[in-house]
Amino acid sequence: MTVLLLLFLLVFVLNVLPAFAPPTWMLLSFFGLRFPDGNGWSVALVAAVAATAGRSVLALLSRRITRSRWMPEAVRANLGAVAASIEKRRATSSTAFLLFAFSPLPSNALFLAYGLSGASLPLLALPFFVGRFVSYLVAFSGGAAVAERFDLDLTGRASVLYFIASQLASLALVYVFTRIDWRRSWRERRLRWVA
Repeated sequence: MTVLLLLFLLVFVLNVLPAFAPPTWMLLSFFGLRFPDGNGWSVALVAAVAATAGRSVLALLSRRITRSRWMPEAVRANLGAVAASIEKRRATSSTAFLLFAFSPLPSNALFLAYGLSGASLPLLALPFFVGRFVSYLVAFSGGAAVAERFDLDLTGRASVLYFIASQLASLALVYVFTRIDWRRSWRERRLRWVA
């Protein structure tokens, strides 16, 4: 039980960070390598709850930025248009979020941008939870399967340069997301920038 609590806290903290945190699926794979006899269902459930809670906190924190004085009114109105569009297409939005959550793609930029838009958080959080539960179960099971078949040295280093570049790219995408004039772009079917 202590290991699951530690896992919950670690996954939660990693998912509150807006950037420069290792992907959770990688942590779950490592967890499977270290504890191959663990209950994958419990591990995936704890990790999915923690990741969803952490990303929801991240979205709520980014929403506070939108309400602050230093965000221009034009940008706030633009992000409001995004929220209205998401709310208008709830089924399509939920399906897209679910498909995204099945992937190993980092979700920090998605939650930052979504929080900035001010759209309803459960519309993103529920599909995210389901998708991450499945992907974390696969990641843990894959790690456990590898641990059972191979004797691995777990002291190797991941590519730090790739990790930093991917995090910077995610932050740049959030910035670009806030600078697109979504109403005009949808109306004119061409990418337009906020003036």
